[in-house]
Amino acid sequence: MEEQEMEAEALGAIYENLFVVESTNPNKWSVTLYPIDCQDPDESEQVNHVGCKLIVTLPDTYPEIAPELDLDIIKGLAQEQKDTILALAMEECENNLGMPAIYAVCEVIRNWLVDNNVKGLDDESMHAQMMRRAREEDMKKVRG
Repeated sequence: MEEQEMEAEALGAIYENLFVVESTNPNKWSVTLYPIDCQDPDESEQVNHVGCKLIVTLPDTYPEIAPELDLDIIKGLAQEQKDTILALAMEECENNLGMPAIYAVCEVIRNWLVDNNVKGLDDESMHAQMMRRAREEDMKKVRG
């Protein structure tokens, strides 16, 4: 439990008011994530087309056991992206078993948000999905 308290303290220092201890029995935390950190909410609204809140429920035996993760969409994402982000987050947890992993999970999510900070991800029309897939294919080619 002490390890969890230290991790909560570190996350609070890193994410400041974006990190919230939702409950302490069990430990349940949330971290609000956007691609671009802005102090000004109006600026954030203009530059961030996507955003989500990671919700983490920690078992007593965390970090030996992976936490339970969930995601609330704040803006710009559809269920398809939520599922993708959660899968990446769970993979990161598995890769970090035995170590505090929430910061690493947040970074994986934030990097995904940075790579996908475009308008219209929550548009579920067929045309939007086709355009999105074409963009993703182009990004893969660019990355090699």
